[in-house]
Amino acid sequence: MSGLNAFDSALSRVRSAVAAELSDRRRMSQLESNAPLSEANERALAESLVWKELDLVARSRASKGDAAFDAATEELILERVIADLFGLGALEYLLADETIEDIFINGCDNVIVARSGGARERVGRIAESDAALVELLNTWASRLGRTERRFDTANPRLDLKLPGGFRLHAIMEVSPRPTVTIRCPRHTKVSLGDLVGLGSMDQHLADLLGAAVRARCNIIVAGGTGAGKTTLLRALIHEIPPEERLVTVEDTSELNLGMFPEAHPNVAELETRDANVEGKGEITMAQLTKECLRMSPDRVIVGEVRGAEALAMLKAMSQGNDGSMCTLHAESCRGVASRVRGYCAEAANQLPMPVIDGFYRTAVDVVVHLHKTLDRRRCISSLVQVTDEGTDGIKYNDLYVRDGNGRAQLASLPGGLLRERLVAAGLDMDRMAWLLDQQKAMASAAGGPR
Repeated sequence: MSGLNAFDSALSRVRSAVAAELSDRRRMSQLESNAPLSEANERALAESLVWKELDLVARSRASKGDAAFDAATEELILERVIADLFGLGALEYLLADETIEDIFINGCDNVIVARSGGARERVGRIAESDAALVELLNTWASRLGRTERRFDTANPRLDLKLPGGFRLHAIMEVSPRPTVTIRCPRHTKVSLGDLVGLGSMDQHLADLLGAAVRARCNIIVAGGTGAGKTTLLRALIHEIPPEERLVTVEDTSELNLGMFPEAHPNVAELETRDANVEGKGEITMAQLTKECLRMSPDRVIVGEVRGAEALAMLKAMSQGNDGSMCTLHAESCRGVASRVRGYCAEAANQLPMPVIDGFYRTAVDVVVHLHKTLDRRRCISSLVQVTDEGTDGIKYNDLYVRDGNGRAQLASLPGGLLRERLVAAGLDMDRMAWLLDQQKAMASAAGGPR
C-alpha cells in the first residue's frame, strides 16, 4: 500500500479484512444451515467487524507513535466500508447523476464521465488503489446478478448488471490497469413517441415502426456502440400488446422487462451463466436462444446477437415466432447480413452461405440502423425492407436513407406482402405516399435529388 495516505491505507486494510471474514461466514452459514445469512444480519455483522478492525488499526498506529484517528474519521471509514460492501461505494453518486450516460474507469484514479449532449469530464478517484478497485469489483460480482460471478486473474473479464439497470463491463490482466466501462441508460421505459420528442426519428417513421411491431414483423436493430440500439428496442417492445408472452435472451440482463409487469406480465428473462471454478456449468447465448423456443413464446427478443446464436435467432424468426427482434453491431443496414453470415459460420453445423442467405430472406422483414450524429445525438439513419425475391443473395428495398444531416429520410414505400401487413396494422400508406411526393418536389426545387 505504498503511496497511500493514512486514511486510504486504513480503509483498504479494514475493508479487505471485513470482506474476507464475511465471505468465510457466508460459506459457514451455507454449510451449517443450507441457508444464506440475511442482508440485515450481514450488515450488522459487518459493522461489528469494522469496529474490531478499527481497534486493531488504532493499536498499530499507537505502536508506531502515530496519533489515533478521531471519532469522525472512524465513522467515515465505517460508512465507506459498508457502502463498498453493500452498495456501490464511490460509484453511487455518479450513478445518481441523471446527466451521466457513460462512466469510463481506466485505473482507480483516472475516471471520466460522458454526459448527455456529449460533454466529457474527469472526476475524482473511484478507489484508493487499483488493487482496491479489483477487490470492489469482486465483491459486487459475488452478490449482484442472478448468478455469482468472479473477477480475478483466472477470470479477467466481468459483465454485470448493477442496481437500477446499469451495465458494467470490466477487464484486467490484458490491460496495464483494470478498466471498467459502465453504461447508464436513463430511458428504461420509453416509447416511440418519446424518441420522436428526443429527435431520434420523425413521427412518420415512428408510425411505420409501430405498425411493423403490430404486424408481427421480424426486426433487427443495428448500429455501433452507444448508438441507442437497446433504447430503440425497448420502445419497439412498448408497442407489443400486453397479453403476449415474451422471452428475452441476454448476455447481461439489460432490458429489464420484469420491472414493468403492468406492460407485459408474461415475460421470461433468460441470462447467460459463466462456467464455475471447475470449468463446468456455462450456459451460452446460443444455448439459451435454442432453449427459449421450448417455452411457447409469442415473440423472442435477443438483447444482442454476436455469435453462433444468430442461426438460432433466424430459425426462431422463420419458424412461427413472427414479431421477434434483436440488436446487432453493424455499420449499416446492408452490413447486417454480412455480420449474420459470419456469426452463423461459428455454429457447429457449418451451413453453406446460400442456405444462410435463404434463412435471412425468409426470416427478416425490416432492418433499422442507428448512429450518432456529429453533435453526438443518437438517431435513426436508415431503414430497409428485406425482400424474399429470388434465391440469389439478399435484396433490399431502401425505405429510409441517410440525409445530409445523418438522419433518416423517406426514400420509397414498402412493397409486396410487407405493404399489405403494415396497412392492415394501421399504417396510413396514402399519407406516406403524399410525404414522399412532397419530399421529391422539394428536392427537385432545390436542384435535383438529395
